[in-house]
Amino acid sequence: KQQQQRVPQVQLQVHPQRHQPQQLQLVQAQAHQQAVLQVVQARVHQHQVTSTTAATFSSCDSLRWNQTGQIVAGTTTSGSNANQLKNPTCLYIDNNNTLYICDHDNNRIQKWIQGAITGTTVAGDSTGTAGSTSTLLKSPIDLTFDENGFMYVVDSNNNRVQRFASGSTTGTTVAGTTASTNALTDLKQPTAIDIDNNSNLYILDMGNTRLVEWAQNATSGTLLISSSTLNNDYDILLAPNSSNQIYISDQGAHALYLWTFGASSSSMTLQTVNDSHNTLNNQMGMVLDPYGNLYVADRDNDRVVVYCVNSTVGIVVAEDNNSVPSLKKPVALAFDSDLNLYLLSTNNGQVVKLPRI
Repeated sequence: KQQQQRVPQVQLQVHPQRHQPQQLQLVQAQAHQQAVLQVVQARVHQHQVTSTTAATFSSCDSLRWNQTGQIVAGTTTSGSNANQLKNPTCLYIDNNNTLYICDHDNNRIQKWIQGAITGTTVAGDSTGTAGSTSTLLKSPIDLTFDENGFMYVVDSNNNRVQRFASGSTTGTTVAGTTASTNALTDLKQPTAIDIDNNSNLYILDMGNTRLVEWAQNATSGTLLISSSTLNNDYDILLAPNSSNQIYISDQGAHALYLWTFGASSSSMTLQTVNDSHNTLNNQMGMVLDPYGNLYVADRDNDRVVVYCVNSTVGIVVAEDNNSVPSLKKPVALAFDSDLNLYLLSTNNGQVVKLPRI
């Protein structure tokens, strides 16, 4: 699932995948009508970026990726070996370009160092055993990190969020219990998470059709959004430059929503695509690039769609055309420090890297 930044040409509105995102401090200069952005610190859903070097501004329609990728995690067949994944659901890339993957059906989180041919289990059981103890997971579906290196895992079928210190495989429950109720102390099949600078957690509690916030050390959540619409949602991203808005990927409605906390309905819907397949179809994970453009894994159309800043019509930036390796059924996205695009696919249980061109 993957994080993760939104910019009109002279403005950065940023997430990456989504919590108030870390502030972006920008220095702009005008030279021959070219904007130069200095990104001092940025946060993207399922991907944190820190840079102190100036980057030349790239408008949305100038961003391109090679359509022939390479497998960087997993193989061409799903499985439970250390070099395989089975129905993976989320993807996070850290500043060292290390991948963290929710290996959903193997009940584990796999860490994949750049260039490695096998993954290392950093949470859950390496053989795929499911459970509800502090060292086991059951259908982990999303994850994120805080600024201190703690990993937060949405342990969906245990109705909880587990926090793991770096190097530890023993988790601490920081949201929910193993009970499955609608009390604000509990969660019911949560599906997504994001975090702000104060380590407040934002959790999509799908089974209870709500979004809740859990402050650090809290014993119950705070209700932010409650709507029957939130009954088939997959991912969330905190909206850039806002303390009270969030993007929600709604599979059932085949749409992305921008939703204000406390509102009874969304304030914006993103659904249209400039293509012969002109709508999203069971889209899943989202991520933002450093310029604030919003990308979504349009799973059942076998493609990646971007919604440029200030646009409500999507553009296809990657799609499967009997590609080798396959780009079919993407479910999560992430960027590395060079803006190479990574697709997590459930089709064969693999991560494919598309180099930026």
